[in-house]
Amino acid sequence: MTAVIRNVTDARARARRVLPRVVFDYVDGAADDEVTMAENEAAFRRLAFRPRMGFDSGEPLLGTTVLGTDVAFPVLLAPCGLVRLMHPDGAFGVARAATSRQTAWVLSSVAGVTLEDAASGGGHRWFQLYSSGGRDEAAGIVARAEAAGYEALVVTIDTPALGNRERDARNGVRSPLRLDAHTAVALGPQVLARPRWALRMIRDGVSVMRRPGPGDGPGGSTPSGGLKAAGAVAMLASPFTWSDIEWLRGRWSKPLLVKGVLRGDDARHAADAGADAVIVSNHGGRQLDGAPATARVLPEVVDSVGDRVEVLVDGGIRRGGDVVKALALGARAVLVGRPYLYGLAVNGQQGVEQVLDVLRQEMSRTMRLLGCGSVKELDRSYLQDLASEGALDSRT
Repeated sequence: MTAVIRNVTDARARARRVLPRVVFDYVDGAADDEVTMAENEAAFRRLAFRPRMGFDSGEPLLGTTVLGTDVAFPVLLAPCGLVRLMHPDGAFGVARAATSRQTAWVLSSVAGVTLEDAASGGGHRWFQLYSSGGRDEAAGIVARAEAAGYEALVVTIDTPALGNRERDARNGVRSPLRLDAHTAVALGPQVLARPRWALRMIRDGVSVMRRPGPGDGPGGSTPSGGLKAAGAVAMLASPFTWSDIEWLRGRWSKPLLVKGVLRGDDARHAADAGADAVIVSNHGGRQLDGAPATARVLPEVVDSVGDRVEVLVDGGIRRGGDVVKALALGARAVLVGRPYLYGLAVNGQQGVEQVLDVLRQEMSRTMRLLGCGSVKELDRSYLQDLASEGALDSRT
């Protein structure tokens, strides 16, 4: 029987019961004291709605375009590593779910599948690029992504060093997460405590205790289901510079996004370097603990670039109402990561679809209660900052 997912919090609770602690904490955890991760959610809660009464908006129009791509509603699936640890459906299930719900998905460099194989999932597919291997390797990966039909390149710029993810250390594994023969003894009890997860991995032929091997770099071959890719994460902590973005712009003919922007001046740097969009992101709190919540800096970024680039945002989105708030602050669309991973852990592809359906239903209901008939009409006049008790926009 397929488990019912009523909201993202419900999906998280169910995922916690399904996954071994080390896997759940890898997804659910963040850097250091996890302050930024908590603030991402709290920042949305501190924004109140200002509904308009006396308007019959009817069924709200949620469809929009993101970088010229039509999506049924403005929630995209963010790049996440090692997704096959959640469920054997892995990246293919994520791709199929996004396609069935008419939105876009982003393949991580360390998703645990080759970018060519993942492309078979179809739909509006984007590829996330890290800076490992220098320009020579990046050029090869970019060429492969274009040949495989990826529609946009998402360049991650916020990993000059890897964040300190202490949950992994407490679980007896090195950071970044590595499940191999060295950790088999320590993790054995955790795996045995989640027999449903272990059984479905075994049935699918996914080895949960193996060493990284050749070909495990970004976009590399990972026939075992992606656990080898964990060994590649250590190579990712080398930063792109703005000159690298310009260089990539000259080698990628489709939309290019810069992910990891938290300041208005950096958003302008991205625009100057040729980016078509920026993603306001603090890596879900997994990099610099103490970085600002994305909802707090989103208005600054939007105001700094005007119409030069599209602005997207991720981090802390747990309800359809959070999506509405992000759009009202000026985002074109949002990306979610942990929410769909929880769903994937619970029900595979169906779980991802359930989470997307929940967010869409919550969005629709919220907008109708706001008296807003279309996502294109959302602006800051619909919001109030609880801290200042004043409207974000003086228009009434």
